[in-house]
Amino acid sequence: MNIVQLRKLIYDEVIKCNRCGFCLPNCPVYSVNKVESSSPRGRNAITRAIIEGRLDWSPEIEKSIFSCLGCGACTAACFPALKTKEVVFNDRECLVSQGLYPKIADRVARSLDERHNITDEDNEERGEWRELLKGVPEHAFEKERAEVVYFVGCVASFFPMAQKIPVNMARIMDRSGMDFTILAGEEWCCGYPLIGAGMKEKVKALMEHNVEKVKATGAKRLVFTCPSCYHTWKTFYRPEEELLSSSELLARLIKENQVRLKEIRATVTYHDPCDLGRVSGVFEPPREVLKAIPGLRLVELPNNRQLATCCGGGGNLEMVDPELSGRVADMKIEEILKTGADVVVSSCQQCLRTIATRARRRNINLAVKDLTDLVAEAMA
Repeated sequence: MNIVQLRKLIYDEVIKCNRCGFCLPNCPVYSVNKVESSSPRGRNAITRAIIEGRLDWSPEIEKSIFSCLGCGACTAACFPALKTKEVVFNDRECLVSQGLYPKIADRVARSLDERHNITDEDNEERGEWRELLKGVPEHAFEKERAEVVYFVGCVASFFPMAQKIPVNMARIMDRSGMDFTILAGEEWCCGYPLIGAGMKEKVKALMEHNVEKVKATGAKRLVFTCPSCYHTWKTFYRPEEELLSSSELLARLIKENQVRLKEIRATVTYHDPCDLGRVSGVFEPPREVLKAIPGLRLVELPNNRQLATCCGGGGNLEMVDPELSGRVADMKIEEILKTGADVVVSSCQQCLRTIATRARRRNINLAVKDLTDLVAEAMA
């Protein structure tokens, strides 16, 4: 799609905005900084003015457009359901074409092109989390052919805090007798960071490689513990294989008695990840899993499901403006603490990392766990 076509697509969406302001209290960034230009309504107005020739792209507008979390909470409160996230991400493509974008994005793009992951580490290290597992089979979950491919994602592969997620998931799938494989060093980033950076044209090579490697296994199903990978495959890849988030798979395994759970006495609250819940529509499976664990009591956050508040880790904001990302995380943590829960549970490696890291930096005693943590703990 060329820039002219992109501008037409953007314009057809932004003219739906009637400037009512119902999106404002739903936007985490606006709730934190109270700046109209960083609100959904403000971004839509800026975009429309540019397309109508009343404004020109500028560094100030770049700052506004790249401060969006891409969480989609604005659309949940919008009567015409204006897709501001898509407008913003398309705006970023236009800004990139003008050379107006955070140059740190070039570093990420280079890493994905040369190393195929967001950390710039040797991609062969993607499977090193297996060293944390005991009793790993001889094939180390890396088989040439399998019924299921577990697509791990960059964060859980390389960030130590999140590596327990694939460890748990591998244990659970192995215990259930599932025939699965990981791609290890042959898994490349799904490309979502580039989409969020307005560099969508650079994603094609990553997509083609991943699709080829999955097809080579003969798998009929892909499983994801990363909601952004899940969303990217579902929205941009659209493969023939069945796609399941970890929470959907866990709910299915529990319902079919392939995983048996013992009692855990705790009060938990559940944080809906934006890309899993609001964006992909997966709300009930993680709650079904939590309710299936004997002794566990679930208390809902005031803002849940479609109205859930972002953790602050979305839309590349942490990369562009870590201070603003941290202030959004602070707001999320305050909401969690008010529930009185012992543990906050999520189904996203980025949410786990963002919330836990911010709580630790502020010396807040908050237990943050992934859904796979609790299932692994409760496995009989």
